[in-house]
Amino acid sequence: MKNRECPYCHQTVSLKRCLKYLLRGTDYDTVCDHCGRDIRLAKEPRPGFKYSFMAGLLSIYIPMQVCLYALHTTFLQALLCSLSFVIVCLFVIAYLTLHSLFFGGDI
Repeated sequence: MKNRECPYCHQTVSLKRCLKYLLRGTDYDTVCDHCGRDIRLAKEPRPGFKYSFMAGLLSIYIPMQVCLYALHTTFLQALLCSLSFVIVCLFVIAYLTLHSLFFGGDI
C-alpha cells in the first residue's frame, strides 16, 4: 500500500485532508475524497512525534541563546536569527510526517 492511499478505492487521499493530522493529532478519522468512506490511520505516523515537537522548540531556543550570549545581539535580532531555524525544522517535521501516513481499513 502506498502512502496516503485509501484502503478501499486505492486512490490518493488529498493533501488538504492529511494536513489536518499535523494540527489536530492522529486520533481522528477522516473521509476519503473519492469513495466517501471513513478511514483511519493504521498507526501513528512518527513514533516519536512528541520528540519531533520538542526538537522544534529546541531549534528556536538554542540559536536564540547563542545569538544572545555569544554574539551579544539584541532580543529582536536573536529572534529573527532563530526564525530561519524554526521554519526549516517545521518543514522537515511536516514532510516526514506526511510521508509516513498510511491508512487502515476498518475503524
